[in-house]
Amino acid sequence: MELAERQASGRRVVIAGASFAGLGAAYALRRKLPKEDRVTVIAPTESFTFAPSLIWAAMGHTLRHSSFAIEPALGRKGIEFVRSHVRGVQVHDHTVLTDDGGVQYDRLVIATGGRPNTTVIPGLAGELRAASWIVGEDSALETRNVLRALADDPGPLVVGVAQGASYISAAYELALALDTALRQHGIRDRVPITFVTAEPYLGHLGFGQTAARRLLEKLFAQRDIAVLVSTQIEHIRAHEITLSTRQTLPARAIIIMPPFTGSVDIWKSAELTDETGLIPVEASYRHTKHEDVYACGVASYFQQPIPPLGFGHPPHTGYLSLHMGKTAGQNVAASLGCGSLASRALPHVLDVRVLNGGRSGVLLISRGDTELRNTARKLPGTVAHVLKASIERYLVWRLRTGRIDLP
Repeated sequence: MELAERQASGRRVVIAGASFAGLGAAYALRRKLPKEDRVTVIAPTESFTFAPSLIWAAMGHTLRHSSFAIEPALGRKGIEFVRSHVRGVQVHDHTVLTDDGGVQYDRLVIATGGRPNTTVIPGLAGELRAASWIVGEDSALETRNVLRALADDPGPLVVGVAQGASYISAAYELALALDTALRQHGIRDRVPITFVTAEPYLGHLGFGQTAARRLLEKLFAQRDIAVLVSTQIEHIRAHEITLSTRQTLPARAIIIMPPFTGSVDIWKSAELTDETGLIPVEASYRHTKHEDVYACGVASYFQQPIPPLGFGHPPHTGYLSLHMGKTAGQNVAASLGCGSLASRALPHVLDVRVLNGGRSGVLLISRGDTELRNTARKLPGTVAHVLKASIERYLVWRLRTGRIDLP
């Protein structure tokens, strides 16, 4: 069928996933495509939750400003919403398999995010799991229970980042926030905190952020938080963590940010993922083998280095995932004859985040077109709290209303 004929009959773009990247792609596509084309979002949950705020749920705070209902938000923009699990993709039939049947597509955008890797470290996940993490709402509530038990029975606390993890800054924020909370409860002296990370230095964040190193080293020292960098975790057992150095740390509670793999149901779909379950894409976010499939956000990685990064895995933040989704959506629309390709894969401002550590915080910014430039600023605790809350509410408002700027 010729392109003009397909436009007349209407085409369908399906987005699997409804977090930052998926919503960004959906809104961009709806703005770019003609009304007769359908944009359909498929996701298993009816609500969007601002993931960077989940550590505060673990600390016992409410998330009333951090979520909204997906279906009415999309419906106001003329975007269809299907609440169902994506169970696979048949690329040669152009069909997404769901719990409620198959959904055919002309283009597919995979933005399903990631899931904790259950095999990389014994005891980190799976049936023998002996650690907590903060990835979704359920895990945040589980961690809340762990922290409540720690308050009732104080002892050593290990917070850290497993080798291969990409959602890193939450561990920093949690360690600093817990230090503040434990001091407020008068039990910090009975809860020694150790921060363990595979990063080569504090503040690396998985992509070479350099400006924060000295600031964070000083801040952790002032808080009396022991730090072990360039350290891999070998095994986790109940109340004990073994490191690759053969050092064993006793722990009443262990909270480790895990590495991610891709969605199981996407992973088992032939010809879509690599051996880790993640999806390789070109600079346009198009799949390296299937021209009608795109992917963005945590579920994907660039097969080739993309400036200003020297590798294919961008930092995982909501801010960047939203931009990646918008860019993927614009490029999908261009592939259907509507508009032009985005001029670049990544934004000039690659990373903006606030580490809200209770008594003090840190503002981190990384930017650049060909070479990454990093800045870091220490913030008073009240300023960090207000700034982070303002950024959260602004981004949630944009995602709820669809008021996004195209790249």
